[in-house]
Amino acid sequence: MNPSNKIIGLDSNSAVTVFSSITLPHETREALSESDLENYLSKAVWKCFDKLRQEAAARLNIDETDLILADARVVGVKVDGHEVLNPHGFTGKSFEITLCITMVRREVAVEAENIFEKGSTVSYLLSRVSGLKNLLYVEVGESATTIFLTTPLRTSYLSEFDWGKADLIKSYKKYFELDDGTVWQLFQLYTANNVSVAVSEKMDKIFKESFRTFLNGLTMCVRNFEDIDSKKLPPIYLKGAFLLPAHLYLKDFSLHNKRVKFREVNPDVEIEDLVYNYSYNVYDWLNQLARRRIKWLMPQ
Repeated sequence: MNPSNKIIGLDSNSAVTVFSSITLPHETREALSESDLENYLSKAVWKCFDKLRQEAAARLNIDETDLILADARVVGVKVDGHEVLNPHGFTGKSFEITLCITMVRREVAVEAENIFEKGSTVSYLLSRVSGLKNLLYVEVGESATTIFLTTPLRTSYLSEFDWGKADLIKSYKKYFELDDGTVWQLFQLYTANNVSVAVSEKMDKIFKESFRTFLNGLTMCVRNFEDIDSKKLPPIYLKGAFLLPAHLYLKDFSLHNKRVKFREVNPDVEIEDLVYNYSYNVYDWLNQLARRRIKWLMPQ
């Protein structure tokens, strides 16, 4: 496969993807030329990277010198606050570019143009598909749960806490006294509704007890971040790296003194959409310019 066609989705310990906007003044009253666009795009990519790199390096626990700008793409353009598909030829006082910037550790840099932090990208796509300007995307993994926040100004990683597949296995092992592999097979039968009523009821109870740790962790995250209005929580999308029980999406749960219902993620939402779905990739010609800027900013 041509490296430029590869799409790499990395976890939040290996990559930082942020969707945010940069507004630049249009320095002349003349129509935007291709040269203007390249100049403004170059400034936007640099300003965005310069603003985010300290935060990204801190999250990845590395020095800024070991941080690589791996991908930059344009996902929105506005002239004087009005969204346009092709800004060439427009006049206006300001030029706003919404960028998707991905940064990675130097040692995990791969030969591919399309590199993303998977969770952040899914959160952005969910907001586009649903039409929601504010949402939380919660992703349950092997041993941790990661939270991503979308607002009108930004989409990015928010926080994480310890709870995942390993915790479920530990909880079920206490009761069934089986090895990890057998317990997990039983859990998969349970989520597929292929166990007896008696076993299902017992597994429901065990899951509920373990899931309380998840709810406590999520509550702490909601409480600790000022970007989240705890009085009016945004819609919360929940997805596991494994199949979660269907009843999670049918019940209300208490979260920071609010009743919430988790929304299921449409399985059709995939990070490949950001590259191959035209509705998200209408600025491909600007993306080519952005990639040239990356090569200039990150000489080998």
